[in-house]
Amino acid sequence: MSNEQAKAEMVELLDEMRSQLREVARIQRERALITGRATVRKRVTVTTDANGIVREVRFGSRIADLSYAEIADALVRASGDAAADAARQVHELMAPLQRQRSGMPVLSDLVKGAPDIRAVLPPLTGELPPHEDSQQLRAEDIRDRDPGAMFRESGW
Repeated sequence: MSNEQAKAEMVELLDEMRSQLREVARIQRERALITGRATVRKRVTVTTDANGIVREVRFGSRIADLSYAEIADALVRASGDAAADAARQVHELMAPLQRQRSGMPVLSDLVKGAPDIRAVLPPLTGELPPHEDSQQLRAEDIRDRDPGAMFRESGW
């Protein structure tokens, strides 16, 4: 490969990287607006953010018709369903970038001996890692629990 060809390919690669960085910034802005929502038993509605963290819980006007255990079960199910809804939206948002990324050449293909940067980068999942000291519950943390375990009648 001639020096001019290598320069042209490097310029093309840099242009593609800039384009992807702009796309990543756009996706991050859109991702911040994603909410998942689910309603169970027409009385419990949960809204989560893009990470599946519960941000809002609303009870319908006839919530008093349910026992504490039924409310707890509905809350857990709605939380999991809302988190799944948000995850689906994030996946759909990320899919075009993931397809584009998989079609890009690897730096080591263009520059002999260069490291493969993809080997050290985390996969594009669309999920932000939790804060190290975060104690927020995620949907998968509560999905398989006994629905009434945290909400037993205390007698007060």
